[in-house]
Amino acid sequence: MHVSKRWLAGLALGVCSLSAQADITVHDIEGRDITLEKPAEHIVLAEGRQLIALSLLDKDPANWLLGWGSDMKRSPELYEIYHQRAPQLDALPIVGDGPGPGGISVEKIISMNPDAVVLSRSQVPASQGQELMHQLDAAGIPVVFIDFATDPLDDTVPSLRALGTLLGREDQAERFISFYEQKRQAVLDRIEEGSNTTRPTVMIEAHAGMNECCNSPGQGSFDHFARRLNVDNIGADVLKGKSGRIDPEYVLTRDPDVYIATGGGYLRRVNGLVLGPDVDGAEALGSLKRILERPLIGHLSAVENGRVHGLYHHLINTPLNILVLEQMAKWAYPDEFQDIDAHQTLDEINEHYISDPFKGTLWVDLKK
Repeated sequence: MHVSKRWLAGLALGVCSLSAQADITVHDIEGRDITLEKPAEHIVLAEGRQLIALSLLDKDPANWLLGWGSDMKRSPELYEIYHQRAPQLDALPIVGDGPGPGGISVEKIISMNPDAVVLSRSQVPASQGQELMHQLDAAGIPVVFIDFATDPLDDTVPSLRALGTLLGREDQAERFISFYEQKRQAVLDRIEEGSNTTRPTVMIEAHAGMNECCNSPGQGSFDHFARRLNVDNIGADVLKGKSGRIDPEYVLTRDPDVYIATGGGYLRRVNGLVLGPDVDGAEALGSLKRILERPLIGHLSAVENGRVHGLYHHLINTPLNILVLEQMAKWAYPDEFQDIDAHQTLDEINEHYISDPFKGTLWVDLKK
C-alpha cells in the first residue's frame, strides 16, 4: 500500500500536537511556571496541613499523597477529620518536621519518586530553598509553591488555582475559587463603602493562655486581614516581625475596642483558649471566660463592653480563612455586618465543597 509522505508528515504533526496538548503549565505563587507532561497523580506535601486544600479539590484527598510533613499529626483535631476516612494516613511516610528547608528530607522524597513536590512559601521561602529545589530538579521532580499563611487573602486563590492545575482538578478549584471570591468581595466592598466610619482598634492575642500576656501578631497574616478591614491591629504598631510579645502596659494604654483571642485544642493542657472541630460550645465559652480572669485582660474596656471573641487559630492558615474575614468584620463592625453569617458560610463549605466537614466550635463570643 502506498502511503504519501504528506500523509505521514500530517500524522507525525498530529501526534506531536497531541503530545504538546498533554503538557500542563502550573503558575505558582512565586511566579514560576512549571511544566509537566501530564497532571500529577502522586505528590508529596512538605506541609501536611495542605491536605485541607486538597480536600476542596477531591473527595478522597489522601489518595494523592506519597508522603507529607508531620505538622498535621501535631494537630490531632485536624488529623482526625481526615483519618476517619483515610486510616492509611497513619502509615504515610513523613518527609519533614518543622519550618525551613533543613527540616525536609530530600533523600526520602527522591526515593518516593513523586510526580511533584508541593512546598509552602511560609514553611520554605524560595530564597531559602534553592539547594533543596536544585536537588529535586536534578532528580527530575518538579516543585510547586503554594501558601495560605503569609498573605492569605491574596495567596489563597492563586494557590488553589496552582494546585488544581497540578492535579488536573481545575474545575473543582475554580468552583471553590468563585465561591471564595464572592464571599470575600461581599465583605471588602462593604468596608470600602463605609471607609469614613470610625476605625476600631483590635488586640489579637495569639495562642491565648499559653504564656503570660500577650503574644500578638505583628506584620503577619492576621494583620493583612486587619488592614483590609480598615482595623487598627495594635500589635502591628510595635511588632515588625510576624509575631511577638507586646508589653502589658502598652495594651492597657491602647485599651483596644475589640479583643480577639486565638487558640485550639493544644491549649487544653495549659488552661488556655480551647476551640476547634472537636470542641463543644460550653467548653469553648468556659475557656474564653477563664482567660479573661487574668489581671491585665480583665481590665480592658473590650471586656466591660462585651466585645470579646475567640477564634480557632488554624483557620487563618487554610483556604477556610474566608470564615476569619467574615467573623473579624462582624466583630469589628457589629452594626454594619449584622447580616453576615459565617456559620452559614461554613455550612455551605461543608455541604458543597469540602470532602470532610469541619464541625465543632471554631469561634466563640462572650455573652454578657
